[in-house]
Formats: sequence, C-alpha cells, structure tokens
Amino acid sequence: KTVAKTPLEFQKELLAGTGSYLNTERTWQLDSARINGVNNHLSIIQTNYKKTFTFDGGYSDTDNNTGKWEITTLNKLKLTIIYQSIAKQDSTVYDIISLNAAQMTLSSKSTNGKTAIYSFKIFN
Repeated sequence: KTVAKTPLEFQKELLAGTGSYLNTERTWQLDSARINGVNNHLSIIQTNYKKTFTFDGGYSDTDNNTGKWEITTLNKLKLTIIYQSIAKQDSTVYDIISLNAAQMTLSSKSTNGKTAIYSFKIFN
C-alpha cells in the first residue's frame, strides 16, 4: 500500500528529487527573468546560470555559492546562501509561482520594492 504524499512533500521532491537511487538532486537553469513585468534580456553568462538543490536541503549554484534550502510552507522557498565572493550569508524567501518536473517559476520582492520573476528549466 502506498501512502499519498502531501502537497508539501511533493513540491520538495519536484524541486530537489526524492532521495532514492539516482534521484538525489535537481539542477535548474535560468531561462528568463522579468523585473516589474518587463522582460530582461539575459546575457550568455546568465543563460548558463544554474541552481542545484539536493534532496537533503543542500544548495549550490554556478557562481560557486553554497547554502541550504527549505520549504516549510507550500509555495514558499527559503534560500540561505553563503556568497563566496564576499564571504557573506544572506537569505531570501521566494514565492513559488509554478513548479513541475520541467519548469520552475520563482518570484521575489527586492529591497527597492521591485518584483522579480525568474523562470528556470530542468537541466538534469
């Protein structure tokens, strides 16, 4: 008999894998960005930017930053990142607009009050 997963458990597995054999992490590649509803043209470097989430809560990205992620409330992703270039730790809470096996869209409000929407596509 299989026990149905809660929506929260399912969202975590979509983000970072189930932890079972060969399903221990997911890497997401930046696909597009909008700031206050205006599309941002992404540079080649930006289109190669990736975030990796491991099923046990680890985080890393292609800027060599590391940290951890948490989803304690449905549709709220908290990232605590240690920025290697400046040796500083910071955390951001993103609204998960959508998340499925192929795409993820995150939204956050910046300190200047602008809303940023980032779309990612699955990389692995």
